[in-house]
Amino acid sequence: YIIDIISLFHNKKIEKLVNDLVDILIVITIYQIFIKLYTLTYSEIKYTISNSVFNYIKLIPYVNNLFNNELVKTKKTFENDLKTKTRAISQTLTALPAKGKSSEEIVSLMKSLIHKENQIWLDGKISGAIYHGIESHQQLLNQAFGFYSISNPLHPDIWPSVMKYESEIIAMTASLVSNGLDTVCGSTTSGGTESIILAIKSHRDYYCKKYNIKHPELICSISAHAAVDKACDLMGIRLIKVAMNPNTYKVNTKLVKQAISSNTIMIYSSAPSYPQGVIDPISELSQLAVRFNIGLHVDCCLGGFILPFAKKLGYNVPVFDFSLPGVTSMSLDTHKYGYALKGTSVVLYRTNELRQSQYFCYSDWSGGLYTTPTIAGSRSGGLIAQCWASLVALGEENYLKYTKDILDTTRYIAEGVSRIPGLKVIGNAEVMIVCFVGVDGINVYAVSDKMSKKGWQLNSHQHPACVHICCTVCHINKADELLADLRESVEAVRSDPLANKGGNAAIYGMTSSLPNGPVNELLKIYNDVVLDI
Repeated sequence: YIIDIISLFHNKKIEKLVNDLVDILIVITIYQIFIKLYTLTYSEIKYTISNSVFNYIKLIPYVNNLFNNELVKTKKTFENDLKTKTRAISQTLTALPAKGKSSEEIVSLMKSLIHKENQIWLDGKISGAIYHGIESHQQLLNQAFGFYSISNPLHPDIWPSVMKYESEIIAMTASLVSNGLDTVCGSTTSGGTESIILAIKSHRDYYCKKYNIKHPELICSISAHAAVDKACDLMGIRLIKVAMNPNTYKVNTKLVKQAISSNTIMIYSSAPSYPQGVIDPISELSQLAVRFNIGLHVDCCLGGFILPFAKKLGYNVPVFDFSLPGVTSMSLDTHKYGYALKGTSVVLYRTNELRQSQYFCYSDWSGGLYTTPTIAGSRSGGLIAQCWASLVALGEENYLKYTKDILDTTRYIAEGVSRIPGLKVIGNAEVMIVCFVGVDGINVYAVSDKMSKKGWQLNSHQHPACVHICCTVCHINKADELLADLRESVEAVRSDPLANKGGNAAIYGMTSSLPNGPVNELLKIYNDVVLDI
């Protein structure tokens, strides 16, 4: 039987048929590869090739061992940098204590630790992170949280006051950016990342259903917040990143237009962006969204409680909100310049149809009818209560005052940085961020390292290599000290030939020359160190 089959393949006609089939398969494969490459962006092709090469090289035992040895060294470096202080705090607990500690002992330990750790932000030397910090306001928020620490918005029948606070937070936030449009609605979330993820989820569900889209795509700038990457990873959405304008660092609208296809569900924009602090040309993007009947999200997590008040104060603020017909959703962080505690944000929609696409509804669960407006089931009513308290306690009057002080401080710092030889301001310090690069041979990461030794914690960025300070209430009256330290740090780098050999200068110098694969492995090691004992 086997011999008969083998002899069959020696038949000329059968042999020709098999060869023809093989040729057809080769042509189809080449065509599929060509179509795939044609539809991919340059960054997608680069990412795919570099990671494929990395994965193949790792199959070589010698290379794999070498790489793993480097990971071990990196882990030890991370542990020395991050865990030394942690391990010195007190006895390390790897299991529940046999006998519980007294309240007095616990409180005493926490008080001593937080007193030391708070000092750096009390000195006004942290970029962003702490947006208010005035003691009387902090005490109010802590008290409000304490009143509702066991409440859960999942049970509005038990805590109707929490439901009141939540709906009023949404309404008050919407009033800042709705331009009188009474259809604007939304929900509170746990932070900017969840607000962005939910906005993308809403657009995916709404536009995929409306236009029968099977393979949704989202377009954003390379400066877009990493929450967009998270959302697209979670939901299988193709993320198309386009370049910034090299002069303004705003998203290139021409490239956005070129990237729009029948699968596009949303354009993502920033007001302002996190790295360079620029406001994207949202008016132009709105025109594209209207023309192509797609969504437009404005990430206003940083600017949501600054830009509306800046506009009222007479600062030159480009249109960025629901007054533009193409804007379909916005995210605004109440825990940034809304001055609430960490863990609160608001996502807004132009219509209730879009908001309903955000909800999670399960009518056939054996546990009963189940629905939540956001990803979490149980949520903290305490966080909602303190957020409401923050908005109501400050009122428009104080938001206007803080906005003016922050914007004036930002402009003062930007002007000072522009006068320091070796540094150049990029992004024009439009709102609250002063971003700068190194010029004339100055490594900006090395400057940031020198500033760290002076107690400052600035934010380092890449593509391009730059550093920024995000100005908050904590930096009011700190500008001169910052500029003096920055001048000294630049001169220290200029006179130190080894300045590029350690700290952020070394890390970013190394990672910029590597493909994403090995860098992602390093980031995983960092997370391991943070989470492990």
